[in-house]
Amino acid sequence: MVYKTFLETVALRLQNLIGDQAAVSLKQIPKNNGVILDSLCICRPQDSIAPAIYLDSYFRQYQNGVPIDSIIAEIWAVYQENSHPDEVRFRNFTSLSHARDHIVYKLISTAANRTLLQSLPHIPFLDLSIVFYLMFDDGETCFSSDIDERQLARWEMSIDELFSLALENSLSMLPPTVRSLSDVIRGMAAAHLGDEYDADLIAKLVSEQNVSHPLYILTNTAEFHGAGCLLYPGQLKNFADAAESDLIVLPSSIHEVLLTPDRGSSRHSFFSNMVSQINEDEVRREEQLSDHIYLYSRESGRLYTPSGESAAIPSC
Repeated sequence: MVYKTFLETVALRLQNLIGDQAAVSLKQIPKNNGVILDSLCICRPQDSIAPAIYLDSYFRQYQNGVPIDSIIAEIWAVYQENSHPDEVRFRNFTSLSHARDHIVYKLISTAANRTLLQSLPHIPFLDLSIVFYLMFDDGETCFSSDIDERQLARWEMSIDELFSLALENSLSMLPPTVRSLSDVIRGMAAAHLGDEYDADLIAKLVSEQNVSHPLYILTNTAEFHGAGCLLYPGQLKNFADAAESDLIVLPSSIHEVLLTPDRGSSRHSFFSNMVSQINEDEVRREEQLSDHIYLYSRESGRLYTPSGESAAIPSC
């Protein structure tokens, strides 16, 4: 079954299952970096909003041999678990008084999102853009939604006011965390190897990696759009001061960046190639942030691209 036929079959089968209780439709939803994802929406007559269920992963399951009946059952279960959002609360986000505590920001590639950025308030930062979104998570319901120009106009806010509020909320709701890659490797090895975990072998491998080029992961506690922590006031400065070094920043995804002390320009090419390789082999297109490293200077407090363009980290 080809992809288009799969989508149509899933939609038709679910519509037959639900009957006239709700309308099933296929929608294409634009995501980061120009990616368009196919989704399924199931909307009851009384609903003004409906969850979008992305179908690409289900098609991969089908290609791997999962029966179509099992996929239909799983999608139906996902819908039933998420079919009754608090619509009153969501509608209230059109009011700034209700939305202001949920406004945060993220970093995306400017070049890869030119069409998307036409409708979003944003602030250029080097070859990246700061964009804004609403985030809500009460432990039972979790959602995020980009803030567009129409929303900002309704709130009668300037872009500077929006960024100030988003930065304050991001620091509070999404505090930064820095972990050594060595610790992450140890944790992953222990979790996945079980009884075969060899602490001495892992320690040796980690030690070799640390000697050549120690890497640290900077993200937020939610590990969601954690690359934005780059702009948290004092974050890079404090890390650079502790390392007594300028920094190389590797944008491994929109959710995290890697930091390592800058020991000289001879390593820049190596790390730039690493970023390209990570993007090609490990990171989905919609989660890629940049295809090159950035350099942080302790002396100037600025972030630089390899071409020499620079920008100051925002202050509090």
